[in-house]
Amino acid sequence: MAMRRNVLRYFGGTAFTLIELLIVVAIIAILAAIAVPNFLEAQVRAKVSRAMADMRSIATGLEAYAVDSNKYPPNDGVYNVVPIELTTPVAYLTNSLLVDPFSDQLIHPTYGELARYYTYDWIVTFEEFQAIIQSGSPKRPPVEAIDSAAFNPGALEKYGRWRLVSNGPDRSYKDPDFVMGSDPSDPNNVLQGADIVYDATNGTRSKGNILRTQRDTVRK
Repeated sequence: MAMRRNVLRYFGGTAFTLIELLIVVAIIAILAAIAVPNFLEAQVRAKVSRAMADMRSIATGLEAYAVDSNKYPPNDGVYNVVPIELTTPVAYLTNSLLVDPFSDQLIHPTYGELARYYTYDWIVTFEEFQAIIQSGSPKRPPVEAIDSAAFNPGALEKYGRWRLVSNGPDRSYKDPDFVMGSDPSDPNNVLQGADIVYDATNGTRSKGNILRTQRDTVRK
């Protein structure tokens, strides 16, 4: 009883009722319900900004390399990461293995941690692809980077000579819900939704990739 009197004296002779406590808990829950989604959306927006800034740096390196070499660097032949040629022997970038913030936890069953980095495609014609094969070079672009009717028709017109991709907030390079069309020459059949552009106006966590190409410097 003495302890209870001391507690009541400390709080001015009153104590919280159960209803008052429930009201306080309800208010805290409402504030949390408002704050947590806003915090998560702010994280997504920050990652989108980081991906675009990284791509801008890579694009600058690619163009500087092309000025010096009169061509763009090839794909590395293992996984389509930003080529090591941008860092050595001339350091157009300090680090070519920039981690895509939307793939930072991704581990590929075959390529392991290489899947965590931005995707780079060096766009070539079918004739150029054949010449690369005949040269025996292990650095070969993927089929989606080949501008031909059998692979990705119109790739050079769409992208120019290179294409950079971040997986975007859905964290998927290709759209898992993409339905293949009946036209075999349709480039979307090759890309399987990988060229769907992320648009924040459709929702912060909407589908689509963040893209940057030689022809289109800002696509998001």
